[in-house]
Amino acid sequence: MEIYWFTGRSLHDLCSTTQISIAMELTNRNHNVTVINPDVEGTHESYPWNHQGIISNAPRGFQSRTLGKKMVKWFQTVDISSNSVVMIDWRVANLLVPFCKKRMIPWMMIDRSPPANKGLLAILQWPSWKKSWKQVRNSEHGHGCVVSKMHQQFVQRKIGVRKSSITILQAGVNLERFHSKQKFPVRTFVYHGKLDKNRGVLALPMLLRKMKNAGFISRMMLIGTGDCLKQLQTMARENEDLEVHSEIEQEKLAEILAQCHVGLLPMPERNVWTLASPLKRSEYAASGMLVLGIDHAGHRFNDHQELGWMKLVQQHDFHHEGTNWLGNMDEDTMAVLGAEARAYAEENLPWSHTVDALEQAIISIREKY
Repeated sequence: MEIYWFTGRSLHDLCSTTQISIAMELTNRNHNVTVINPDVEGTHESYPWNHQGIISNAPRGFQSRTLGKKMVKWFQTVDISSNSVVMIDWRVANLLVPFCKKRMIPWMMIDRSPPANKGLLAILQWPSWKKSWKQVRNSEHGHGCVVSKMHQQFVQRKIGVRKSSITILQAGVNLERFHSKQKFPVRTFVYHGKLDKNRGVLALPMLLRKMKNAGFISRMMLIGTGDCLKQLQTMARENEDLEVHSEIEQEKLAEILAQCHVGLLPMPERNVWTLASPLKRSEYAASGMLVLGIDHAGHRFNDHQELGWMKLVQQHDFHHEGTNWLGNMDEDTMAVLGAEARAYAEENLPWSHTVDALEQAIISIREKY
């Protein structure tokens, strides 16, 4: 099957794991995948899919609209086979979905997250998000993909999309890349992802201080970029047990996670995080780590089972409960729980499970045309 995936995400971004993993799994299943995104032409040569680079130099807040227009212009030149399906990220759906409807091309919308920004950018993005989902609601064969049950319910409540028109694609993990190995000599906490204030990352150095004040030797690594990067780097210069790194390659990141003891999920109970299915949660588990985070739906696994290796607490109890849980845990117990985390990931979190659901939705859409 020919699959065209229009996305505004650069695959050089640390947050592009989902796109890369799903596209890889689809090509492994003998689908002919073409990724259309803002990366420079020729930079996907190491990947097994086709690539069309479309560059947009528009200012923030206008990038998606400009990119969408250019994507439509390119798509008009493509000879579409009768065995094609188009996957469209919500940020460019408002322009591409009408084009697909006009040419009777089967399509589905991909929503990996509603707008996560605050302020003016959010004001610009939310109307676009709503309009994109209305394209799904108002189309006879419209279909959209979300990342969690809460995300699905949010779309149903806000837009009125039928449950049968939504597929849940939970974040998975590459079990070969993310693995467990001999841990660092000193107990190490880690967070990777956007280092933005609205993700609660500024609370993390205080956890390290609480652990040290309680007499527990530990260190912390924070990895990513964002509006808190410089502030965290300043903190790190004053604390030798705190390391702050900007974005690094996936392979190097996986090697670091494999040696850490505890993965952190500090994102607060805001809509954007409660609807999420964070990649880092699955990567922590696959790396044989314990997980400490804020208790809300976006951090819980859908099966609701008790997981001894995962501790979710109220935001105001994060430092106190985290110190109590981890401070008195011996190395043997941590090793046993880490092995349980890895086993859970192997059984429940491979990307193949996610793409099973996606492939079923694609087949269903094709049958309607």
